[in-house]
Amino acid sequence: MNKKNYIKIGILLVFVLCICAGCSSQPEEKYTLEELDNLAEIKIYSAENNELIETISDKEQLYQYNECSLFFDNSDIEERQDELKKDLQGTKEQYYLVAYKYPVARFGGKELEENNTITLYENTNIIKMTVAEESIKAFSITEEFLTFYYELSEEEMSFYRSLVE
Repeated sequence: MNKKNYIKIGILLVFVLCICAGCSSQPEEKYTLEELDNLAEIKIYSAENNELIETISDKEQLYQYNECSLFFDNSDIEERQDELKKDLQGTKEQYYLVAYKYPVARFGGKELEENNTITLYENTNIIKMTVAEESIKAFSITEEFLTFYYELSEEEMSFYRSLVE
């Protein structure tokens, strides 16, 4: 081989190394879609006038939201539903936290799908979670069976309230 071929091969190798180094130096996402449970954003509305207060799409806050939602106490959920619902009577709704997920289908519409709504009430640690009907694809379920009441700890409530601020 002559000197020109060595120069061409050398330039080609440098070019390939630059491309590979560029790919590996891209910032890595802190959380994957699996860790976020496909959660895309949370919209917070005022219950008083249904006005949009804030849209959250920060991955750190979405991750914390998912982590908080995973630890709802399900041990006595069925037995306490009526009691918790009764405790909320006369309590004023304060905020709606509406969670949206990316669609599961790879093809078709890429519009975000509503997953659930958490209702925060004034002066109580009880919340209402309503699962969106559109998140149940197999069959139709009435809202009565998609609504759950939870009593949260002070720490969990302060996290939800911090999303509003």
